[in-house]
Amino acid sequence: MDEDSLPFDDLEIKSTLTAGMGVFTDGYELYSISLVFYYIQDALHLQIVQEGFLIASSYYGAAISAILLGFLSDKMGRKIIYGLDVGLMSIGILSQSISFNFFQLLISRVILGLGIGADYVLSPLIIAENSNPKSRGKRMIITFAVLWGLGAVAAAFVDQILIMLGEPANIVWRIVLLAGIIPAISVFYLRRKIPETYKYLTRIKPIKRELEKLQKELGGNVVIKLDNVPFIKRLKTSIVLILLSTIIWVLYDMYSSTFAIYGPITIAANLGLSPIDFTYAAQFLAGLPGQIISIYLVDKIGRKPLIILGYAGVAFWLFMYSSLLIFPGFFGFNIKISNPLQAAEQLTGEAAVLGFTFYLLNYLFSAIGPASI
Repeated sequence: MDEDSLPFDDLEIKSTLTAGMGVFTDGYELYSISLVFYYIQDALHLQIVQEGFLIASSYYGAAISAILLGFLSDKMGRKIIYGLDVGLMSIGILSQSISFNFFQLLISRVILGLGIGADYVLSPLIIAENSNPKSRGKRMIITFAVLWGLGAVAAAFVDQILIMLGEPANIVWRIVLLAGIIPAISVFYLRRKIPETYKYLTRIKPIKRELEKLQKELGGNVVIKLDNVPFIKRLKTSIVLILLSTIIWVLYDMYSSTFAIYGPITIAANLGLSPIDFTYAAQFLAGLPGQIISIYLVDKIGRKPLIILGYAGVAFWLFMYSSLLIFPGFFGFNIKISNPLQAAEQLTGEAAVLGFTFYLLNYLFSAIGPASI
């Protein structure tokens, strides 16, 4: 039975659930730090340099584990690594909630990042290797983009509930960060029970026990077509594409990760919005609509047109936002910018609303293209 005729439906649903809850946790934990940052700043009396390291710490861990565990998953299989990622995330989440100084919180965020980096590699990979080609695109968008955004919304919701209950700030930030452990632990068992991926078993290493589980899951025999092309040869034929994709993604991630933190802190303050309200507005007015457009079109027109459209929109609206900061007079605003590096903090009134509009349009096109595909 070939790949196109296999009944992937049940396996796709299980894979989407187990992978998606990991990505949900990624979104929750990476975004929640921006919601409670001021609380942490006051509680731990952070210096400016410490603030920068703390914000970036989870990304340091993610960079290390994405490379290391990505290679290990090719050698040892996806399943053996799958579960380790949420285990690392759970340890990091728990330890950060009981941190009492900068160094403890920094180490905790690095450990959290190690789990997130592994999950960033494995969750989309699990979906890609366990999905029917006809629905693979939308499955990956739901798993990665939609659930990441919903994780961010969940973080805002938890923060809002705690504030409404009148909890002190030193308790709020700990509980907000700790709550991310719930989705992480909830799928640990499922990740240990899910079979090895279809592509790994049929193309790389047909492990007998796992192959029997997969055949039982799919209700039929699967065709094994081992890929015996040496790694170096495969690398030579795809190195240009890999480098181009890497450069584009690094440049995109530099801006998008900054905006994800910058938006709820600086842009929200300009508008008189709380980080919570800002999160709801950004996700429901731009993020989710863009993801829905991408889900609808990705398997109909392909990935390339959406990537081109998305990057073009991101570049244009980022240019417009930057122009507003540097040349507010061009947009009819009489604002004197004394320090270009602090220009965003000086936008008020209608200028702040226009800046937020540019931010939303930027996020919309990001969700249509690079953030989803």
